[in-house]
Amino acid sequence: MPPEEDSELCDPAIEAGLAFIRLVTPTTYGDRLRLVLQKAGGFVYYVAVAGITGTKSAAADTIRAAIARIRAETDLPVVTGFGIRTAEQAAEAAQLGDGAVVGSAVVDIIANGAETGETGAALAAKVGSFTGELANAIANASK
Repeated sequence: MPPEEDSELCDPAIEAGLAFIRLVTPTTYGDRLRLVLQKAGGFVYYVAVAGITGTKSAAADTIRAAIARIRAETDLPVVTGFGIRTAEQAAEAAQLGDGAVVGSAVVDIIANGAETGETGAALAAKVGSFTGELANAIANASK
């Protein structure tokens, strides 16, 4: 939710002791960035591509510049999502910032498996294997 709607969700979340995760987009700059970050807690989620999640890939140079811009305004960790679909992209995003979010690729694994009639256990194994690849790539990249 945008900061202009804080009374609906952000303020009650903070009052309940919850961190409110803010999303920063490639078009969030200057005063707007400072406003978005004002009540942020936990970490900042950098939306690496404009548009629909899972449809484009994020560019390292763009991520690097955005994280620097965000870090100039907050001490919170910055994780990158949207456009992160592979283990290599996750490792690169995690190295540039403080973490990576991979969502659409996991949803695709589940959707593709459901279409072919795979069972819950088989789908869970595929998701587990994929998340293991993500974790290994991130761990190896940080060595």
